[in-house]
Amino acid sequence: VKNKRLNVLPGESIIRKISGVWNLSADQGNLGTFFITNVRIIWFAEMAENFNISIPYMQLTSIVLRTSKFGNALVMQTSSFSGNYTLGFRIDPQSLLKTVYQEMMTLFNVFSK
Repeated sequence: VKNKRLNVLPGESIIRKISGVWNLSADQGNLGTFFITNVRIIWFAEMAENFNISIPYMQLTSIVLRTSKFGNALVMQTSSFSGNYTLGFRIDPQSLLKTVYQEMMTLFNVFSK
């Protein structure tokens, strides 16, 4: 991420960009921008683009929708090889959250075979 723009990798294409996505990894949320590409998921904070996450689908073990103290959230678990992290994101409205979940599951299933 540079100047709030995603540096796309060779062969990578952006499927969806969503502004206003909350990263719920701390006791407080951080507002940012979320990208879905054909190879990875990226999120960066609006206030500090150096606070970012980039996770290739092949490093994920699960993607689920779960209720959190912030409401419904998209939750991803990385493999032990990738640090065994649990990452949560709040996407509003709920209809968009469900659409994003379905898109990500389609891509995740391609890489998890």
